[in-house]
Amino acid sequence: MPKSGVNIRRLAQNIADQYPFEPQIATLVELVANALDARARVIDVQISDGLLRVADDGVGMTQRQFKEYHDFATTTKERGTGIGFAGQGAKLALNFCDKIISETRSKKYHNTTIWRLEGDDAPYHYIDERALSGTGTRVSLYLHESCRGFYTASLVKQILEDHYCPLLDRQLVNVYTGDRPLLKGGKGRLEVYRELYRKGLKFVVNGSVITSGPIEARLNHRKEFSILRYGRPQGWGFFGLAEEPLSEHLQGVGITTYGKIIERTWFKKEPRHKDRIFGWIEAPYLIKAVTTDKCRFQGGNKNWEGFFRRAQKEFTTWLEGTGLLEKREPRPLAFPELEREINRILKQIPSLTFFGTRAVARVAIPDESGQERSLGNGTQKAPGIKGGPGTGGGIDVYPGPEEGVAPTVEPGSGGRAEVHRRVIRGGVRLGFEERTDLSNEGWFDGETVVINTAHPAYLRSSRAREAANYHILKATALELTRFSMDQDPEPSYQKAFELLGQFFTLWGQQQ
Repeated sequence: MPKSGVNIRRLAQNIADQYPFEPQIATLVELVANALDARARVIDVQISDGLLRVADDGVGMTQRQFKEYHDFATTTKERGTGIGFAGQGAKLALNFCDKIISETRSKKYHNTTIWRLEGDDAPYHYIDERALSGTGTRVSLYLHESCRGFYTASLVKQILEDHYCPLLDRQLVNVYTGDRPLLKGGKGRLEVYRELYRKGLKFVVNGSVITSGPIEARLNHRKEFSILRYGRPQGWGFFGLAEEPLSEHLQGVGITTYGKIIERTWFKKEPRHKDRIFGWIEAPYLIKAVTTDKCRFQGGNKNWEGFFRRAQKEFTTWLEGTGLLEKREPRPLAFPELEREINRILKQIPSLTFFGTRAVARVAIPDESGQERSLGNGTQKAPGIKGGPGTGGGIDVYPGPEEGVAPTVEPGSGGRAEVHRRVIRGGVRLGFEERTDLSNEGWFDGETVVINTAHPAYLRSSRAREAANYHILKATALELTRFSMDQDPEPSYQKAFELLGQFFTLWGQQQ
């Protein structure tokens, strides 16, 4: 009778606490993720009174993998190699199940176990029960009396749509299975999906195939784009505006890896008609930036931060082009000094200094005739250089392989250009928008703290200059603190209050 050998009850609860939703939902999300990682073509979910069963026709587990599936001290997958962790769904299910029966069948192995909590341990037994006729895995959850009715066919469908909507969309799923180009004029399926979804994909709930109508057919002002990384497209997506409000699980921009929605975001923007905006961006390389629960991206991760900035720029351009993000009001006369005052404060708070820093970039400057000059492994030209092909607007350039590396055109030869240091303006900027549709005093989009001039507190404070400045300072401090907590791997109310306290103490001390 093998045992896990650790305090399973506590560990199972700790795993459940990592997720932002109920462990019953997390369990289903993980079981489906494992089926997708196993190259399943069909994921079959069956619900009956007190029982949830998830079966797939994937590759199944080896003997070693099946043993590790039951062990909380190991995982059969490393971070960045799939959208789930083998065994995570079953481990979560120990929190709310009387027993779990798991059967797996691979080319050379076939076995079944029964698993349950007993005190603080979770022993499992091998049993003589065989239901799979081909390769795959079948997990049966026998629910505690307290949650026997938790799963329904409609709830399961909603969970699938919330977390895997691209794979349910009758049109969008073809991007993953190979029948449709990614973008106009692009190639077929993503190469990374060749092994995962090459034979198609189907979700079945209580005998019915689950699909969704093509979201793209409901969108206007649609814009396709790619996210460049190391000079090559490694992310693809589109934004669009629906005529009518969308279901809540479709609103916003879904960032996906291998078809699983990791996060929905507005990229720190506050556009109008948020309930009608849909976006989808597939970026497989971000799998290395997801958190352990695969429900968020790691704050501070270079892959995620670089992606976020590029995607945010695409989103902002689209919003402005469709009139969903209006130009900000002219800055008040007292604006420059107030902005400098805020940035002086930020430079004195260790955890906020990055908001007030100035970046220095090394750039190559072409000669007057537009002659190409090399910098590193490439060449570049400045827009509008006299006599050069870039006259009037410049030429397209490729981003450098890393943040801070100068952009280049195709690698070429030529004399080395003179390298100049260029100081890029740093610090936080202030902006102003009149948004009667928002209750926010302000928001931070990653560069600018935007003050809502329609907010009652702003309107009242604007009657006196000092009161208005204090309101702007307060809104700025709150939004920067909120942003800082979003990036902090261990945020807390105490840290937030301490930051606010430091900010206003330093402001009070300024002359």
